[in-house]
Amino acid sequence: MRKLLKMIDCINNWVGTQTRWFSVALMLIGVSGVVRRYLLRESTVWEYELIMMSGAAMYALSWGYILFKQAHTRVDVFYCRLSQRGKAILDSICAVFLFFPLIGSLLYVSYSWMMFSISINEKSAATYVYPPLYPLRAIVFIGFLLFFLQGLAEFIRNVYFALKGEEI
Repeated sequence: MRKLLKMIDCINNWVGTQTRWFSVALMLIGVSGVVRRYLLRESTVWEYELIMMSGAAMYALSWGYILFKQAHTRVDVFYCRLSQRGKAILDSICAVFLFFPLIGSLLYVSYSWMMFSISINEKSAATYVYPPLYPLRAIVFIGFLLFFLQGLAEFIRNVYFALKGEEI
């Protein structure tokens, strides 16, 4: 079990670390667009699509990493006053009633959208460039999958700590 949890952590840590490069790409694409538009007087329509897709990919692929780093926003009014075991119990209960139903549903829907997009070779109609959308749909599905797996790992750790009083 420890190996599985460690593997999920390592995957999300690696994906999150690599996802940081999307911010560099976004900056370079944006600067390139400004230079091409105002200095070279060239069309930059493709840059809009690329910025939109890169930003969405960066956002989606970071979900599991943010949960791994415990960086999601919480309302700490009551939570901060709980013991470690109390926090583990509350996190486990919230996972069962909130996290798993919501992220499980989003995982299912994103999988359906991805498969449909692939089957029809979906293209973006935001500009006349018409780039394929199925890679972005696949990235969103992968993002939800990594988020779900990290949530599962956290749930297992919380239940184990709540029952045994020690970390797994």
